[in-house]
Amino acid sequence: MKKISILSLFALFCTLSASFAQSGFGIKGGLNFNKVYTDAGSLGSNIKESLDTQTGYVLGVFGRIGDKVYLQPEVLFAERGGTIETPQYGKVKFKYSNIDVPVLVGFKLFKFLRVMGGPVATFKLNEDQKLGESIKDYTSGSFDDAMKKATFGYQVGVGVKILGLDIDLRKEGSLSEISQLNLQNNAQFSQKASGWQITLGIKIL
Repeated sequence: MKKISILSLFALFCTLSASFAQSGFGIKGGLNFNKVYTDAGSLGSNIKESLDTQTGYVLGVFGRIGDKVYLQPEVLFAERGGTIETPQYGKVKFKYSNIDVPVLVGFKLFKFLRVMGGPVATFKLNEDQKLGESIKDYTSGSFDDAMKKATFGYQVGVGVKILGLDIDLRKEGSLSEISQLNLQNNAQFSQKASGWQITLGIKIL
C-alpha cells in the first residue's frame, strides 16, 4: 500500500510537470544537516537527546510552474540521521530514509534570487535498527510501525541561479513527530527533526 501511494504521488507529479513543461522541470541533489529532538517522557533519566548534527543526502526531481510567482512541487529521496544517548549503549547514531514531497510557493525578487516556502509530506521508507535496539527494553509498541507513518513538516529558504544552476538553501522543521511510541506506564517517546538542506539543481526541460 505504501509503495502504491508513493508511485501515485510520483505519477501525479510527472503529469503536472509535463502539463507545465514550459515553466520548468529538473533534477536536484544535495546534503541534509539535521538534528533530532527527543521527548523521552518518564524515560528522561534513561534516554537523553543529543543535538549532534548528522549529515545525510537528498536527490530527486522538481517542477516549476509559473514565473515571477511560482509553484514548485518536488519528489525527493532523502537520508537523514540523529543521535540519542542511553546508559547501556552510550551515544547511538542512526540513519533513516524518506520520500519527501514538498509543495513550495516561491517568489523571484530578482532574476537571480528567489525566496520560497511551504509544507512537506514525508513517507518513511526504512531505518537502521540502532535506535530500535537502544529503546526496545522500554517500549510496549513497535518502533518499526512508528517509523512507517507519514509525517508533515515545512521548508523555507532562498535560492540563487548561477551559470544556469539553481542553488537552494532551506531551513527544515517538523510539524509532527518523525516517530512516536507508546511506552510502559502510558509514557511517550517522540522525536522531531530540525535542520538545513542545501541542494544544486538544473532544469532539463
